[in-house]
Amino acid sequence: MLLIVLSVMFTADSYAQLTINGAQFFIESGATVTVQGDITSNTDILGAGKVLLKGTGNQNINMNNFTIPNLEMDNGSNATLTGNVKIGTDLLFTNGKIILGSNNLIMSAAATITSPGSSKFVVTNGTGKLIKASVGNTAFTYPVGNTALTYNPVSISNSGTVDSIAVRCLANANNTGLTGTGFTKEVVDASWDISEALAGGSNLSLTASWDGTDELPGFNRNKAGISYYITSPAPNVGWDLLNSQTAAATGAGPYSYTRTGITELGAFAIGTRPVLSPLLVSPKIFLQSNFSTGTGFMSDNLRLKNLIPVNEPYDSIPNFIHSGSGGKESSTAAIVGSAAPAGNDAIVDWVFVQLHDAVSGLVVSTRSVLLQRDGDIVETDGVSDVNMAGNVSGNYYISVRHRNHLGARTASTLALVKTTALPYDFTTAQTKAFNDGIIVNPPMADIGSTPGTIFGLYGGNINVDRTTRKTGSATVNDFSLLLSGVNSSSAPGPTDVYRREDLNMDGNIRKTGSSTTNDFSRLLAILNGSNILTQPLF
Repeated sequence: MLLIVLSVMFTADSYAQLTINGAQFFIESGATVTVQGDITSNTDILGAGKVLLKGTGNQNINMNNFTIPNLEMDNGSNATLTGNVKIGTDLLFTNGKIILGSNNLIMSAAATITSPGSSKFVVTNGTGKLIKASVGNTAFTYPVGNTALTYNPVSISNSGTVDSIAVRCLANANNTGLTGTGFTKEVVDASWDISEALAGGSNLSLTASWDGTDELPGFNRNKAGISYYITSPAPNVGWDLLNSQTAAATGAGPYSYTRTGITELGAFAIGTRPVLSPLLVSPKIFLQSNFSTGTGFMSDNLRLKNLIPVNEPYDSIPNFIHSGSGGKESSTAAIVGSAAPAGNDAIVDWVFVQLHDAVSGLVVSTRSVLLQRDGDIVETDGVSDVNMAGNVSGNYYISVRHRNHLGARTASTLALVKTTALPYDFTTAQTKAFNDGIIVNPPMADIGSTPGTIFGLYGGNINVDRTTRKTGSATVNDFSLLLSGVNSSSAPGPTDVYRREDLNMDGNIRKTGSSTTNDFSRLLAILNGSNILTQPLF
C-alpha cells in the first residue's frame, strides 16, 4: 500500500484536484489542504487537519461514503456531492453552499457544523439527506434548504433512544406529505422529510424556521404550527395539526415554530388550514327566502348579478363569531360569479357552518362555505365536502346559519372522520333539526309544495338576532329594519345590492311589486300569520 503522509502547515498549499485511490492520506493537526478542483477518494482522509474548498467554479466531491475529518466550505460557486460524504469532526461554512443531489452528507456522532447561515448551507435538492449520527438531548441544527435561494433550517433534540436522524428540505408543502401537489396558499412553501435509522424509540423536539418570503398567500403566522403527515392506518391518514396546537410564531424574520413529543417521523410542514387535520361533513339545507316550490331548488340570482362576494361576509356581520380555523375564507369569481357554471350546483350564497362539542354543545370550530342551488353545502372551491379542519375525529353536532335566516342544528351528534364525509340532509324532516323544547314554532320552515315534504331555514332574520319578527322595538323588529333598508325617499328601493334586507335574495330591496319581488310581502309570507319565529338555542 502506498502511504502518503501530508504535513501541510500553510493554507497556501493547494491542489487543483485531489484524488485518493488505494492510499492513505494524512493531514496533521493544524494543517490545511486547499483544493480548487474536485475531490475523489475511496478511503478515509486521516488526521486532525482540514480540507478547504476554495475553487472558483463548482467543485464535485465524491468520498464514496468515506470520511473527511474537517471540511471548510469557502467557494461562492458552491460544491456538489457526487457520492456520499462523511464529516468526522467539523464542517465550517465560510462561503457558498453544499448541494447534495441524490447523495448524503453524514455528520459523525461528535461532528459539528460551524457558522451556517442564509447564504451558506446544505441544499437538499434531491433525495440526498443531511444525516447526524447519535442525536440525543443536545439539539443539533440542520442548516438546510431546497434551493440555493431558500434557507429553512431545523433544530432537533431527542429525549428518546439516541439515533441517527436524517433531514432533507422539500420545495413545497404537499397535499399527501412527501408527494402529491404543492399547496398554493396558507402555508410556508417548504416541508421537511425527517427519518431515523432505527424505527421507533425517538422522542423529538423540532424547531423549524422560515423567512417571510417563504409564506404563501393567506398564511397566518399568528395562528399556525408544525404539522405531521400520518401515512397509516385509515381513517387517520392526512395532516395532523389541531387548532389547539396552533399559536403565534416566534422571531421577527426568520420565524420559527417548535413541536415536541414527536415519535413518528416523515413529512412535516408549517401552515394553517391546508395542513390542519381534516374533519369532513356533507350537509344539505335549503333557504326559505329564495326556494322555489316550482323547481324544488333555490334561485341563484345573486350569482347571476355578480353580487356574491369573493371573500366570506361573516367576519363583518354581528353575532357571527369565528372560532377554530374559521374566518377570512375566500373563493374566486370563477366559482361564485356570473361566469361560473349554471345548473343545480351553481352557488347561491355563503353560509356559516358550526361544529359543536358533543357534551356541552358549545361551538368549537366554524367555517364559512358555499351553498349550491340543490342545497349541498360545499367548500370554497365550489365542489369539495366541508372541512372543519383542526379537529379530531369524533362525535359532534353540526349547525348551519345564514346572514338573513334563522339557523338549524343537527338533532343528534354525527360521527365525523378525516377521510370520508358524512352526509346529513336537513331538508327531509323537521326531526332532522334540533328542537330545544322551548320554541313554539317548528325548528325549520315547511317549504315544499306538499306540506311536510321539504324543509329549510326560516328567512327574514335581518338583524341576525335568532328571531324573525314584525313586532318590538326598531332594533329587533325585522319589518322596521326592512323599511329602513328600502329607504322610502328613494322607493322602490336599492337595486343590485348584497344586503341582509334583500329577503328574497334577488339583489334588490323592494317594498313594491309582485309577491315574488316585494321583500315586504316575502317577510309576511315567512311569518305566515305569526308575530315572531324563534331559532332553538344552540
